[in-house]
Amino acid sequence: MIIEIIGKFYDNQSLTIINRELALRLAINNDIYITPLDSLNPGAKVNKNKIKKIKELENKQWTDETIPDIQIRHSYPPIWRWPVHEKTKVVYIQPWEWQKVPFEWQYKWEQFADALIVPSAWEAENILNGGLNPEKLHVVPNGYDPEVFNKKDKAPVAGIDPTKFNFIFVGCPQWRKGLDIVLNAWSKTFVSADNARLIIKDTPQVYGNNNILNEIVKLQYNTSCAGILYLDDNFSQEEMAAIYKNSKAVVHPYRAEGFGMHVQEAVASGCVPIISNKGPTDEFIPRIGLDLDMREQNININANEVFALKPGDATTMMSTHTTVQEPTVDSVANAMRSLYAHHHKDQFFDKVNNFNLENSWENVIFKYNEVLTKINTNSVTNRNR
Repeated sequence: MIIEIIGKFYDNQSLTIINRELALRLAINNDIYITPLDSLNPGAKVNKNKIKKIKELENKQWTDETIPDIQIRHSYPPIWRWPVHEKTKVVYIQPWEWQKVPFEWQYKWEQFADALIVPSAWEAENILNGGLNPEKLHVVPNGYDPEVFNKKDKAPVAGIDPTKFNFIFVGCPQWRKGLDIVLNAWSKTFVSADNARLIIKDTPQVYGNNNILNEIVKLQYNTSCAGILYLDDNFSQEEMAAIYKNSKAVVHPYRAEGFGMHVQEAVASGCVPIISNKGPTDEFIPRIGLDLDMREQNININANEVFALKPGDATTMMSTHTTVQEPTVDSVANAMRSLYAHHHKDQFFDKVNNFNLENSWENVIFKYNEVLTKINTNSVTNRNR
């Protein structure tokens, strides 16, 4: 197959990692072209060998006869321009975190997309509830690299004390991520005398600057809670793996999530998951006995603090309200304390160490090849003219 992939390729954010791995791994058995929406950034700390191969794909010459069988579009926001050739099938990869979907997305997928690929059955169900033709929808999970994210080769990381019982949160202060829940739980659970530390890996490069560092300083001053280490640098995947390997648990009490790549990578590196139930992570992360209590909360999806939609956006299933499953602060606090102090904690680590995650990139690319072949063999494009 001749496949064009449009998206970012030159940083270490989740969508970019997916595009890069797809391009490099699909190129083994397919004729791959890429159209980057970004440019090389040395500060992004991407593996040099992968960058070299991506540049080769970027510089690959198109000819007048080069008509892709499939054009994959994977970016945020989505690219809505009309397909450039009637032969080329347009495939979207699109994560989404909420139970309601932007109506414009649903409408345009119906109008000219030949297929939509999403990373979780949880997201697929929400899109089907919005009315998308199920023949267009496919589920392929996001992958991880077991050569990088694994339980061996633990190395020291500057600034991280491996003698501490380190909990790590990766994300940003967006309401859906649940950082406020983590901080509230931390301040009521661990005091400065505890040999525990919370590591917060923020991503202002993606979501913009915020005042979370000031909030952390005030929290530690006002409550005398155990130490919190704030990180907002660009890290390579190898550096993130080292941070995970020097941590005991990944804490992610999310209210809304489409998949959770960092949770998968952390668990692959040996971290015990303290994460929400009833969401997409149920599909690939083991339940080990530290389940969080969840409560259904009705929210206005257009509210500024929710930060789900752009002004003027409409959603499927009408109205401005939807529901989320929200972890309780007490259950997050209890889970962290149990892992830190409970006499059964070794069992939690044993369950993680003995659990084999299925979503290696090798397995995921096999699924992508199956789905893309199926889409390509459909002789008719699913477009409304």
